[in-house]
Amino acid sequence: MIKKIFHNKVFKNFSYLTIGSILSQLISLLTVLKITKILHPDDYGLYTFMIAQGTLLLTVGDLGIRNIVIRTIARDPNRSKDLIYNGAILRTLALLVLGAVYLIYNHFLGNLQAEELLFVLLFALISCFGKLFETAFLGHQKMLPPSVINLSFSVLWFLWIFIIPAAIVDVPFLFYSFLFLNIIKNLVFHIILSKQGLILGKMDGFLASSYSLLRESWPYLALVLVMLPYTKFTNNFLDINSTREEIGYFNLSERLTGPISFVLDFGLVAIFPNLSALWISNKSKFKNYISVGFKYYMLFGMLLCFLFTLFAEELFGLIFPASYLPAVLVCQLQVWYLFLTSVDSLIGTVFGATNNEKKILRLGIVNSLFSTPILFFSSQYGALGLASGMIFSFAVFQFYLWHVFGKTLQFKIEDRGLMWISAAVLFGFSYFIANEIGFIYKFLVGVLVLALTGIYFFRNYTLAKSA
Repeated sequence: MIKKIFHNKVFKNFSYLTIGSILSQLISLLTVLKITKILHPDDYGLYTFMIAQGTLLLTVGDLGIRNIVIRTIARDPNRSKDLIYNGAILRTLALLVLGAVYLIYNHFLGNLQAEELLFVLLFALISCFGKLFETAFLGHQKMLPPSVINLSFSVLWFLWIFIIPAAIVDVPFLFYSFLFLNIIKNLVFHIILSKQGLILGKMDGFLASSYSLLRESWPYLALVLVMLPYTKFTNNFLDINSTREEIGYFNLSERLTGPISFVLDFGLVAIFPNLSALWISNKSKFKNYISVGFKYYMLFGMLLCFLFTLFAEELFGLIFPASYLPAVLVCQLQVWYLFLTSVDSLIGTVFGATNNEKKILRLGIVNSLFSTPILFFSSQYGALGLASGMIFSFAVFQFYLWHVFGKTLQFKIEDRGLMWISAAVLFGFSYFIANEIGFIYKFLVGVLVLALTGIYFFRNYTLAKSA
């Protein structure tokens, strides 16, 4: 069984991305630890707010083409050159337009100065090329090179932050350093793509290629737009209704939960090309993969979230300054929000692989209309209030999401009810009860949950093998 799993292509791709991401995130946490010791929560809030705004522009400027590029290259590698270069031009033009729109927003509702606005735009422009090059690797199902490159540059960023004297570190210095390092990383991405012969085929005309991309990607773009309130506007809600310090707490909590987020996200990235190809070649096998694999994905996700919540107070209370400790309670909620969104994302991945992009859009519209008022209202109570609103709105949305999923694809997910009951129990214990017990008892509970999970996995594997 172990040998078969280790030689599975999806498992290897998932392992490369997971291991690389976990190491990168651990190194990133050490880097953040140094930064938080230097910057006051208000300055840290400004620094992370600008990154969040650049990521906002980057997300919209992607125009929804990411999954289309991955899916298309996975099915036809000879289109990679066209998708990489014309995709880069298309993204650059989109970001320039979005940058002008953001200037208008900042004039009326924002508080960023001229240099800070420049940082936001440069961050988006530089990052868009790196993300597109990384997407090309994923489409070719070559997960090892981007994992190694991202890890290497995480180490360089870590070394740079720890080498430079704390006296010269401020928000502009951090941004100049960060942008320069990412320019170098983009060049390395492109060189490795060329060296490995992954830029295949010919480059079509820009207009024809862009039209073809946008014709397929518009449901994803529309979905991105309707999802912005709860994926990217959270910082803006806090900026309008709360303080920069609360922004700092919220973004630090997202950073602390980053390793789990990357593991869950990259798991979906790893399986998406395989599922897209499998849907075309063998629908019966595809259905079996989803029916059986969904519960294991949920089980793995809830286990990570449970262990994180269980020990977050002890771990981060020791390493972060006292001024940042309010972020611990926020991140304990945020990690379970990640679990809920990971389930949503897996359903979205299945819909994407089966060419049901319009269904994803419809779900996104419903979720946005329901969640946005809750998030805007809850942001008045700071980072903890916003995190609570995110948990509540997404938990309620699950009922509608699963109804649509079952009705559309007619897939029976094994042990779905057991998975949701287990998630609710683990969340309730780790967040509301575990803080009242000692570390030894937490450790024993963690061991017990791991043992029960292992028994469940091997029992189901044995039954499936005998059948």
